[in-house]
Amino acid sequence: MVFALASDASLRVASYFPAKLDGKPVGSRFWVRVPFGVPRDIESSPARNRVTAFVPGDEPVRARWQLTGSVHRVTVVAEVASAPPVEVSVVAIAPSGATRVLVPAGKIGSKRIRTTVKTGEFFAHAGEYALRLRHNGRPIAQGGFTVAEDEGSAIVNACGGQ
Repeated sequence: MVFALASDASLRVASYFPAKLDGKPVGSRFWVRVPFGVPRDIESSPARNRVTAFVPGDEPVRARWQLTGSVHRVTVVAEVASAPPVEVSVVAIAPSGATRVLVPAGKIGSKRIRTTVKTGEFFAHAGEYALRLRHNGRPIAQGGFTVAEDEGSAIVNACGGQ
């Protein structure tokens, strides 16, 4: 709890600027590391599982805004810390409960993955989609992906270059 309170206080005094897509501000999701007491030349965050997805930059404008009916490809980014990567899969879950395997077990060869996959019409409807990193069918990490009706309600997922 002490670390959570310190992290919260640190994030509240930091400066943030709106993400922009095609010059317009847009809501966004991103990961923030808050290191504690470790020298700069040593990895500062504990190993953990994480998963997110975003629309690649070479997709049409409506897709990059993650608007209804426009998302047909996503780039999946994950870090696997608690299981052999080859035994892990990435699954998307629609608001309706329908699921789609984005990256099947056996396709992840390292602890960090960044791969672009075709999704067809899976992300066609507006809503909050869950992304799950699974090991032997058990979720080990969860992220989110939002598909919006229009630009005013869009929340774009972001991913750093690491």
